[in-house]
Amino acid sequence: MPPLRNTQRIPSSSKASQTHDIERPPDPRRQYLEGFPSLSALLSSDPDLQVYRRFNRLASRNLLYLQAEILDLEWRLKEFDAEDLETANAEDDEGDWMEVKLSARCWEVFRERAEQGEEKERKRMGLIRELRERLAEYQDALIRQSTVLKLENPNAQVRGAVTGWFEDNLPLVGHCKNLFKGKAKYDMVALRTPPDQDRLTMFLANRLGYLFRKRKPKKDYPLGFDGMFYFPETTIGHIVSFASVFIAAALLVGAITSLYFVKKPSSMIGLLAAFTTIFAGSVGLLTNARKVDIYAATAAYAAVLVVFVGNLGIDG
Repeated sequence: MPPLRNTQRIPSSSKASQTHDIERPPDPRRQYLEGFPSLSALLSSDPDLQVYRRFNRLASRNLLYLQAEILDLEWRLKEFDAEDLETANAEDDEGDWMEVKLSARCWEVFRERAEQGEEKERKRMGLIRELRERLAEYQDALIRQSTVLKLENPNAQVRGAVTGWFEDNLPLVGHCKNLFKGKAKYDMVALRTPPDQDRLTMFLANRLGYLFRKRKPKKDYPLGFDGMFYFPETTIGHIVSFASVFIAAALLVGAITSLYFVKKPSSMIGLLAAFTTIFAGSVGLLTNARKVDIYAATAAYAAVLVVFVGNLGIDG
């Protein structure tokens, strides 16, 4: 499996100032026709770029409309029930209260009377079937919306890369030109987000990613993605792993070495406090550890140093 890649965008003021015309002759250097082909090529060029509009407002509106339809059907069904209750309570000799009671208690009788064309049962059966369809549609929409809401938002790096390229190139016209315009750029969903990125990794990727960019992109990368470049995540991962090991070892060895040569009790206590604070800060700032994990790691680190000091002994 090839290493995953992130993308970054280098802003280009000259590119953004160009005018775009649907009748402009195509650039012969481009591999894809400008429009949906070029935009789809960009989004499919890397898994992290698989970002699309979430349409939260429209989804909420659709759910509200479905709710309103179901409430209307519920009210009409209650009207049928009220009429049947009034008929059943009358129990007069000329009424059909026996049929009403039997239809309310036996589905087969109710279905048979509806198939025979009895007006009230036929209308009620049609209402029940419509209600069944609307409820299924509403519940499916709820489940789908719940699934969409569980998808994560794209990180700032990916959002900036996609929306920036879109604004610079304007691949779509018509209403689609506003696909990522204004507040719409925050109504986006990412089909894939980089797993478990700590703060050091995000800093290197967001701020120094251009130092690791691919000088010669692969042939399957679409041309014309102006202002964007690719860099390997594996390189960032190796650097972060090395830095983490180095910092952890330096804090432990440095603390032990310093405490070994310091004999004054007050100085030892100061060094203990200083190294413990630095360790806690490094864990909190350079990793994505939870608070409870930071407390646990700091306590273990401090315990090691205290045991070491106790074995050394303190001369008064």
